[in-house]
Amino acid sequence: MRDRFYLASAHGNTGSNMVWHCHNKRGYHTNLVLAHTFTRKEAQEEFNQGICQPVSADHVDALSIWKVDHQYIPFETILSDDVDAYVLFQAKRHDGNDVYWMDDELFNSSTDFSKASVYTRDQAERCTRKNKSLVAIPYSDADQAKRRVFEARLFNPRIMVQGAGLRIPKAVKLLRRRVRSPKVRFNCPKCGKLNWQHNPYDFEVCKHCDHIGD
Repeated sequence: MRDRFYLASAHGNTGSNMVWHCHNKRGYHTNLVLAHTFTRKEAQEEFNQGICQPVSADHVDALSIWKVDHQYIPFETILSDDVDAYVLFQAKRHDGNDVYWMDDELFNSSTDFSKASVYTRDQAERCTRKNKSLVAIPYSDADQAKRRVFEARLFNPRIMVQGAGLRIPKAVKLLRRRVRSPKVRFNCPKCGKLNWQHNPYDFEVCKHCDHIGD
């Protein structure tokens, strides 16, 4: 394993994605291409301060996926006679800033851009005409805007921290015992199943049936 670590921001995640210190610690971003790489020694020094969480870059890279931030793509349908490859996403539905792409094979939607189905112009036009909540844009537009991210649910400290050679400082151990979970529980109003989310006021989306809150 290489001597490489990323440093997670202490300010929390953006949607389901972990946020990282950018190159030379100038700002924060979910885009792994912009994440600063620390040596094990540097990561341990940061960890000893008890503020930010270092994570093995090799493990993060291996589990990263492609997502697209809605701020960098058109927000309404764009169809052109010169383009015959399109992707569809759900309007006004986001995970943090990331859009949900339609996957016809699974009859589902996912923020993972690699799972997005590709449609011809005629197929995209029919889909958006039938379902007004869908937006069609050229595949090339989305492909150019994609970035590699790491979902926080995949973080495993035993493997990605201790297993990567870092020691947990005593101060961090004490802090973890005091910190309560930042998530709150909601029962889906449609299927009734339990969901945990960061928003304590409004139900967002069911991870079981995909019902979206009002």
